[in-house]
Amino acid sequence: MQLSAVLLARVVAFIETFDLTPRGGVYYPDLVEALVRRYGFQKFPQRIEEFDETKGVEFLTGRDGDKVIERFVIWNTLLLLETRSSTDDSKDILERALSWGEKEFRLAYRPGMVKRWAYVSNITFETDFPLLASVSGPLRKLSLGTTNALAEAIGERLDYEPTVITLTHDQLARKYGLAGFTIQRRVDAPFSDNKYFSEAPLPTQTHIHLLEAFEADVRSALAAQ
Repeated sequence: MQLSAVLLARVVAFIETFDLTPRGGVYYPDLVEALVRRYGFQKFPQRIEEFDETKGVEFLTGRDGDKVIERFVIWNTLLLLETRSSTDDSKDILERALSWGEKEFRLAYRPGMVKRWAYVSNITFETDFPLLASVSGPLRKLSLGTTNALAEAIGERLDYEPTVITLTHDQLARKYGLAGFTIQRRVDAPFSDNKYFSEAPLPTQTHIHLLEAFEADVRSALAAQ
């Protein structure tokens, strides 16, 4: 497996902003100005209606050192930060931003205050064999059967293959469902490129490790046949 690109590395920190400012001592325009100065955001809230945390106070395109921040959003119950490098980077930037806010604006933040984190990782990758078409014997048999049946029905041969695998939990098992783990052929890439898109509700590196293990398992299964 060859990683092509990290398209999205999102972290979400579940924390109430009221807990960060228990006595409401932060003046939002000053906070915005300081964030823009520190991270160089190119788009940031400027009108009073853009300071509504129930709708999300959004900052776009900044950087922390050599790491580009694609998006930072403050909601009243969570903070979201996105990069295109890794969720580890996104989490590190967000945690250091909170520590900075504690010093600069006397936020009531302390390490470990965020009790729950969530992740979304989107990547593209390539393999040197048709990964999804090789997943299982029954699927290959169904693909070949579909290809042959269609050729007979319309007089044209088009090779059918599985194009997407999605793993998900029972969406009724929790109030707010998590994203699925998806592997699918990359849109606008021919099958011969063996290029794929994958999304997972996991840290970027864990996501990559699981894909590498999956690829190795598919290879082993093919070799054993």
